[in-house]
Amino acid sequence: MPKSRIVQVTTLAMLLAGCANSNNSGSDRAETNTLGEPRPLDVNTLAPPRHSGLISDYARLRPSPEFPGTLVWRSDKLGQYKRFIVDPVVVVPSETSRGLPLTEKDKQRLAADFRYELVDILQATYPVITVPAPRTARIKTAITEVARSAGPNNDWFRWEGGAAAEMEIVDSLTGEPLASAIDSSLVKTRESGKVTDPYSDTKLVFRSWAARLGKMLLNLNAK
Repeated sequence: MPKSRIVQVTTLAMLLAGCANSNNSGSDRAETNTLGEPRPLDVNTLAPPRHSGLISDYARLRPSPEFPGTLVWRSDKLGQYKRFIVDPVVVVPSETSRGLPLTEKDKQRLAADFRYELVDILQATYPVITVPAPRTARIKTAITEVARSAGPNNDWFRWEGGAAAEMEIVDSLTGEPLASAIDSSLVKTRESGKVTDPYSDTKLVFRSWAARLGKMLLNLNAK
């Protein structure tokens, strides 16, 4: 990954501004990107994650001390689990954060990409199975916002891609909650020009989230 591309977490309080052209009235600069999306007031923000209903108790989520903008909760019991089931990822939105439709093919790809990253990081250390069993945790995930990356029609700005998601980890047999989190991230980049894959940044966010999950579980087991 180029050094200039760094995943940064956006604060949950930031709102995606709507289409605006008052700041550039009379300008010959393009007001849409190469995907046809209108230019928001700030192209580097993402809508705050919506509640999908996946998490059993949103009230106990607290700001992460390690990752600004992330809300987390964790039971001390999580460190007792040594095997994992990764459920199919749910994709909640029907359109991107900037108003373009998400097709069923897009949703299937995003769900598959996120689940692949989770399974890939987990199976390096733990058995990933499909049948509930003792000391086996189930990971449930929902993508709640998607921002596609796209190059501008000229060189004066760039739309950055990312996603927002919810996760809950539960006991695979009883459904007892063990951990939950909400996050919203964009990929910050200095690169300009044409974007060949509008979901390449989103996949980098999935990879970053999976790596953080793997690190958390390793730290728990090291105690």
